[in-house]
Amino acid sequence: MVRVGFVLVGLVMALVPARIRESFEKFALKESDEVSPSPSFTPAIRAEGVIFVVVSVLGGTVYRVSMYVLGLAGAIALFVPKRALRFSMNISYENPETVEWKGGLVPVIRGFGVLYLLIAFNEVKNRSQET
Repeated sequence: MVRVGFVLVGLVMALVPARIRESFEKFALKESDEVSPSPSFTPAIRAEGVIFVVVSVLGGTVYRVSMYVLGLAGAIALFVPKRALRFSMNISYENPETVEWKGGLVPVIRGFGVLYLLIAFNEVKNRSQET
């Protein structure tokens, strides 16, 4: 079921990456009209979506390893959300020093961290029950 969710999310990201970026900016940034995204930001969203789809469809070892990576990303988001935001800001925007995040974003990032960890742990648990 999780794999189907990743396929659906991946398809949306791959098909409409600019809308995903715009929605993210409206939700997360104080002044989204005053920032300049890096030229690689929108293509990176599309690439991430394609990776979600491919990994989910392939399954097996590729999918299992991706769940470990998802768990690592979840731990980073949960335990050091401000550093994670700073890192993403530096690779996503041309002038990262001008980006101002909305105040309630850190708890949302931590929430995604918990979600990613739960998904990863569930997949690891399912894998151990199979063997």
